[in-house]
Amino acid sequence: MLTAILHAVAAWPPPVVLAAASALLIVESGSLLGILLPGTTLLVALGLWTVAAPDALALAVAVAAVATVTGAHLGWLRGRSGAASGRLADARIQLASTWLAERGRPATAMLLACGHWAAAARPVLPRVAGAAGVPYRMVGPVLIVSGSGWAATLVLLGNRVGAFVVTTAAWVPILLVAVLVTALALRSRFG
Repeated sequence: MLTAILHAVAAWPPPVVLAAASALLIVESGSLLGILLPGTTLLVALGLWTVAAPDALALAVAVAAVATVTGAHLGWLRGRSGAASGRLADARIQLASTWLAERGRPATAMLLACGHWAAAARPVLPRVAGAAGVPYRMVGPVLIVSGSGWAATLVLLGNRVGAFVVTTAAWVPILLVAVLVTALALRSRFG
């Protein structure tokens, strides 16, 4: 069944798949609505799609990286311009901005880099950095390196895991049942 789904999705035109993924990643990384969107899952699914469309792997990595970095930069610009959604968000962003400004440049760069790897932090931290007045000369390179690394890692992981699942799909349900039974047995024994 998984192989049939992969082949059906592989038949979709790559520009459609990549444009949809790009739009979702820009929104996910660049707006507060992104907290609700599954960016990590989308990248793994994009990698899985490349198993059935192998010629699109490099393009999928590039599009994902550009889209997530673009979204993060848009978030920083929105924070820089003072854009927030309501008084509650404005107060919380101001509090977070003050906290971030007190950390210093190296800690701020590290938080931005690590934040791109955490789902809820990805759309928030660039906006907070913008609101805190963190300069673009520091934010830009951090967002480019971290965002590109995040996108490439997850698309390639989806591609490798996808290849494994496609070739051994019959074993996956059996393995899941074995893990579940073992976990329940250990819980009843030691829990």
